[in-house]
Amino acid sequence: MSAQLKTMADRFCAFNSSIQRKHMKSALLAVAWNSDGWTFDALEAHYKTLVRYLNLQDMGMILGRGCGTPDMTRHSSCTQRAYELGSCLK
Repeated sequence: MSAQLKTMADRFCAFNSSIQRKHMKSALLAVAWNSDGWTFDALEAHYKTLVRYLNLQDMGMILGRGCGTPDMTRHSSCTQRAYELGSCLK
């Protein structure tokens, strides 16, 4: 997880009671160059913890392994899966 993403997550925790009351939806979209199965293990675990802690409705995750460039991402299934996930968030 990047320092910028960690900062954002930490700032959410400062407002946790107001977030918990809103029953908000959440989704995780992430890409990485590395295509190993373990690439997103830590990010996935942290995301699930935040969803549980903040009482968010988890709408799903799109984890783009092996998507190191825009061209690699375009040729993966991630773009279609992200579109379908976005359609569910209305």
